[in-house]
Amino acid sequence: MNFENEPQPHAPKRRDISLFEGIRTFAASVGTAALLMLSVCGLIGLPLPETAHAVSASHITAKTETVRTVQLGGDVFGIKLFSDGVIVAALSEIYADGGLKCPASEAGIQPGDYILSVNGNNVETNAALSAVLSENETNTLTLRRGTETFTAQVTSVLCEGSYKAGMWVRDSAAGIGTVTFYTEDGKAFGALGHGICDADTRNVLEIRSGEPAVVSVCGIERGSSGRPGRLRGYFTGGKSLGTLTQNTELGLYGKLSEPHEGEAVEVLPRGNVHTGAVQIAATIDDEGMRLFDAELERVSTDGKQETRTLVLHVTDPELLARTGGIVQGMSGCPILQDGKLVGAVTHVFVDDATRGYGIFAETMLENLNEN
Repeated sequence: MNFENEPQPHAPKRRDISLFEGIRTFAASVGTAALLMLSVCGLIGLPLPETAHAVSASHITAKTETVRTVQLGGDVFGIKLFSDGVIVAALSEIYADGGLKCPASEAGIQPGDYILSVNGNNVETNAALSAVLSENETNTLTLRRGTETFTAQVTSVLCEGSYKAGMWVRDSAAGIGTVTFYTEDGKAFGALGHGICDADTRNVLEIRSGEPAVVSVCGIERGSSGRPGRLRGYFTGGKSLGTLTQNTELGLYGKLSEPHEGEAVEVLPRGNVHTGAVQIAATIDDEGMRLFDAELERVSTDGKQETRTLVLHVTDPELLARTGGIVQGMSGCPILQDGKLVGAVTHVFVDDATRGYGIFAETMLENLNEN
């Protein structure tokens, strides 16, 4: 999940882990700066609900469903996101006047708040915010917390020749991920299978704008027990491929400047997905998308923990040799069963890189249609 040319964030790098039946999970998501600046919702895999259960083919009652068709994804793409306001990533104390103070905290500001304006003037970037705050001792900030908008007056402290408010902030992120599907007309797409969240607050990042971009995969760091691997890539330049329109808990969505033309596949309804042999459509080098063998070990249809309704086991010898299993950057890789699209890879088990979680493709498609 790295880009060698992306700027490094100022906030400290974190590696959070939680346990589920001795298995740790890590989001198989977007590239370098995104790992350090943003993590993915459920970056630390929460356990499947106790009521979740595996569903085998023998327990599924086939339903009469409307056939839904999309174009198959599997393409790696670049992600550039700009937050809707400057997000407060963390607060820190500043030594001044013989003691420690945090002006932002004293003003009632919390990590996860979005700064919309300062002294009545809109701010959209870290640089714009820093320029204003460093020049004035007292500033009135307009912020958003959830659905609430409020103001806070911050009296900064003078430190090393400029005023400081005691906030770490950020306004953007960049990385790589995988497209799960394109719509039937090729004008829009769904990717990742989970949302991009702030690394510190774990809230889904509210985006002001964003764009998909062309990237080239230049290497692979293999996954191993306790250390997720990653695809390495870089932006190749050129014009934007379109716009990113939705960053949700169930995926990243966008529209394309020019319609995509690709292989049409049927989307298999949740109730018809069963354990057994599947294939993963993935791009791991400059040869483009290929299919790799895997097994669905568990299928849950209770509607909870939607980004973890599938448990996947990679069995393909070539993919195991090249990547060790599932690596960061493979979030969104389509999962095919009997030639139909059933879901997308979302997470990898940190302690077993050959296994990971997935989301139903039908869930992603419904999320796109409803917004």
